[in-house]
Amino acid sequence: MRILFLSLFITATLVSCAATEKSVREDFDVVFSEYNDLLRWHRFEDASLFPADTVSEKYRERVEMARDVKVVDYRVINITFDEKKKEAAVKLEIDYYTLSSPRVRTVVDNQKWVYQGKEGEGVWRLMSLLPEFP
Repeated sequence: MRILFLSLFITATLVSCAATEKSVREDFDVVFSEYNDLLRWHRFEDASLFPADTVSEKYRERVEMARDVKVVDYRVINITFDEKKKEAAVKLEIDYYTLSSPRVRTVVDNQKWVYQGKEGEGVWRLMSLLPEFP
């Protein structure tokens, strides 16, 4: 009886561990949603944690320029995901307004994402900048 119980316990543990392990694509989906939700909630400063080091300074400059921007919503137009290269290109539209002009406008945001590190231990980084809001 103990052996049966131990076997069931080990099987359940392995299944639960396998279920919690995420694929690179699942990780991307989570990070992508978190980042764009931060934009929607007007939390550009918090979104500044996602860009890669190579673009982070310019990204922060764009954040400063967009301080009066209020995002209304975003729509994903297209996602191109390359499993082998661990890269993703996303095209989305962002609806926004500024405090100086309450008219809702739309800007296209072409995001480039790259997975840095080993699978299971890496992180998705944004390689593109916050769009310019005209």
